[in-house]
Amino acid sequence: MKWDKGAQMTEITQQLQLVHTGLVCRDMESARARLAMALGIRWVGDDREEWPLVIEGESVRLSLRIAHASNGQANFELIEAVPDTPWVTSEAIVQHHLCFHSPESEEACMQLERQGFRRVMGQSGDPQGYFRDPAGLLIEIIGDNLLSYLNGFYQRSLEAGVQETQAI
Repeated sequence: MKWDKGAQMTEITQQLQLVHTGLVCRDMESARARLAMALGIRWVGDDREEWPLVIEGESVRLSLRIAHASNGQANFELIEAVPDTPWVTSEAIVQHHLCFHSPESEEACMQLERQGFRRVMGQSGDPQGYFRDPAGLLIEIIGDNLLSYLNGFYQRSLEAGVQETQAI
């Protein structure tokens, strides 16, 4: 699939598949409990991990705590806030970003940059990253490999919900 240089934002998003809604929280345990109760979801994979990243053009290594959940209709990513990064909030829980998949993720990233989105995470030419539009909207683009990785978490979340239901 080739991207038309003159494509408008609506054409770009029509070619992308929504993967998850990203949320940022101040406290992982309380956010997980609140959202599990409110949305009927089961969180998986919230261990703290070291991630080598490029943020605002600078290579950094961050300790991130990320959990994933799915209700079968929607997927969620919950990230514990880290000061001086894209993952900050003054709220207990806040909607943070929308994550989209494209099998042509490198082209999708370049198209967003041509449309005026500023790359917040990843290096120029990377096939995935975070992009902020001038109005503040934050979009994440991912390719096939990261989609496969995330789908494993969403499947585990659904299985945990089924097991819990069967135990009742």
